[in-house]
Amino acid sequence: MGRSYCDYCHATLKTVDLVPIFSFVGLGGRCRVCKKPVSWQYPIVEAIAGILFVISFLALSASGNLTIAFLLFNFFLVSILIVVAAVDIKFSLIPTSFVYLASLIALLYNFIFLSQDVFIQNVGTAFGAALVFGLIVLVTRGRGMGTGDITLAFLMGLVLGFSQTILAVFLAFFFGALVSVFLIILGKKHFGQTIPFAPFLVLGFLIGLFWGTQILRWYLMVY
Repeated sequence: MGRSYCDYCHATLKTVDLVPIFSFVGLGGRCRVCKKPVSWQYPIVEAIAGILFVISFLALSASGNLTIAFLLFNFFLVSILIVVAAVDIKFSLIPTSFVYLASLIALLYNFIFLSQDVFIQNVGTAFGAALVFGLIVLVTRGRGMGTGDITLAFLMGLVLGFSQTILAVFLAFFFGALVSVFLIILGKKHFGQTIPFAPFLVLGFLIGLFWGTQILRWYLMVY
């Protein structure tokens, strides 16, 4: 892929230009060479990543599951999911190569660190989630969601397991519907128009990853 460069003048960026958030602030939000403004998407994505890393650490600490391996695995997942959401928002396209990589790493992680029963359950959930999403794509002929969402659903099932995947998918559809209605009310969208769904899947995924056990436990206690 080569070195990072400015989108305007294509000058190769130095290490000092690539320090998250600090480089953006230090350079006044402009390229060091051509002085053209740098998109705000970069510091925003970097800030979100930092916040999610902290949340990941705190969530694992609170649950008593904090280990170096699990923390690094969570950091990796968070990084991949941020890329997936950001690309889908900007281009309405899921970078499936990143999702495939994450699925492979998740499969290896599960095989090494999970019990055989849990490993088999998660793999089964992954294929089940992918099948459900595949049927939605088939029935709606791709208008309801894209094939990239199938790969993301597979990763979700592989990482979260059955109960938390159900929760994550429910939250994804709930927040997706909520935002869609809000956009229609504002006149930004009309009935029949679609919006990128991966960000909502990522949101549900992260909620399930960080707080899924607690939410399900609370739900079972209430109902």
